[in-house]
Amino acid sequence: MIKTARFVPVTYVPPSRKDIGGRLLIENYNIHMTETTSKLLQDAELFGLTAMGDGATICKYPLTNVLFAGGHEHQALIDVIDSSDHMAFGGAKDARYIASKIMPLM
Repeated sequence: MIKTARFVPVTYVPPSRKDIGGRLLIENYNIHMTETTSKLLQDAELFGLTAMGDGATICKYPLTNVLFAGGHEHQALIDVIDSSDHMAFGGAKDARYIASKIMPLM
């Protein structure tokens, strides 16, 4: 990398932290999701898809992870759902709740 750095024009300005945490992060996310979705749906009619859900509590925030797997993508995190409202009313992250969050994504 250091050997190639000498070929960078003098006018080069590295991206700012706002660009890295904003525009470039969004672009990276969009590329990743496009590639993941493409691999997930590749031969999905032949192999099918598997939906998985997982309840997690991170720093006292109840979350529900939604994952899918296919023939060419072994695991793809599709969504992380904030379950705070459900838990605040005494709900549990049980199979019925997780299934109710996965079904709209299918």
